Amino acid sequence: MNRVLHVAALLVVLAVTAARGQECTHPYTAIGGYCIYIDPFETGTFDEIRALCKSHSGDIIWFEAGLDCDLFRDIIEHIHANSLNEHDYWMGITDNGHEGDWRFVKTNQIVRLGAPFWWVNTPTEATNKNCAIMQKSVGYYFVDVACNAATYSAICRKN
Repeated sequence: MNRVLHVAALLVVLAVTAARGQECTHPYTAIGGYCIYIDPFETGTFDEIRALCKSHSGDIIWFEAGLDCDLFRDIIEHIHANSLNEHDYWMGITDNGHEGDWRFVKTNQIVRLGAPFWWVNTPTEATNKNCAIMQKSVGYYFVDVACNAATYSAICRKN
């Protein structure tokens, strides 16, 4: 009986994963079982990139608890494999309004600090750095930056 349940559960997981891949329409690509849109050429502030993602029926990239390391790795591999690795990318992470408490803007889920995501000694305690990017110069680890001080590229995830 347990074997039958395990096989049934596996088939459900495979069906859901296949469905995710089939739902990806232009400009999204299946990455790590999710529909992801990486646009290195469209740059803007945090709010501008979030608006861009929403205009494509998505939101600025966020992770799910328990799957974050896999999706993070898959995105970085995709960036390198497709020569998109000359840019810094916005993450959908902020501590704006809750200083020091970093959360995904899409889900309000708390973001793990430290390894494996954040660069050494980041995020800082600077109160003017309330958003995060994946920074190319430090191997795409997260670093905190001002939300409107510079323009970075887009990674969107379909809702």
